[in-house]
Amino acid sequence: MERRSFLKRTGAISILLAGGIVWRACDQGVFSTGKGQAYEPWQGWRSNPGAGPIALVRAAILAASPHNTQPWLFRITDGSVELYADSRRNLGMFDPYLREMYVGLGCAVENMMLTAAAQGYKVELNLTSGVLSHIPEKPEPVLAAQLGLTFGGAQRSSLQQAIPRRHTNRAGYDMSRPLPPETLRSLANLAKDETDLKLFVYDSDADRKRVGEALVEATKKIISD
Repeated sequence: MERRSFLKRTGAISILLAGGIVWRACDQGVFSTGKGQAYEPWQGWRSNPGAGPIALVRAAILAASPHNTQPWLFRITDGSVELYADSRRNLGMFDPYLREMYVGLGCAVENMMLTAAAQGYKVELNLTSGVLSHIPEKPEPVLAAQLGLTFGGAQRSSLQQAIPRRHTNRAGYDMSRPLPPETLRSLANLAKDETDLKLFVYDSDADRKRVGEALVEATKKIISD
């Protein structure tokens, strides 16, 4: 199914994302009137984050995704946001079971949940059940999650306010400036109530060396496969 035909079959406002550029399926003045610059979503958030369900999508597209593939499509109504997995934007044998793709979709859901609370919404989140499988021969958009929205009290959080500040940074780290202990404790506290999540902190030179060597070896095996 081509993107255009997919959008035509959905009766609500749809936003299509690919290759780091925003295409407008319906021009509602949602984003600033640029010509698709890579920084447009961040500029739009800072100048006018918007209100209503569209604000959730504007937060979602700033989420991390594997190698910036942005494997998502959205369908919006006045009372819901649907997130579709676009498995055509896959990493091939780097992600044969689409695990990394769904991790990226989870990041988009988290951004939407945080922004929904800040917008004064109560959310009924429905995740599509399923199992990881090989990349389909003819990938099509698949519903991954639906957020049902009803009005409630606004609850802003520091995590939601940090959304526009998250971006990839490939610069070298200053190894002479270790993280303060209180920062490490704050990170650990984020995970303490999550039964399905474990946080490992590698703060010794020996541990960091082992992790670095493992990453290099894994990359060599992927490239040579």
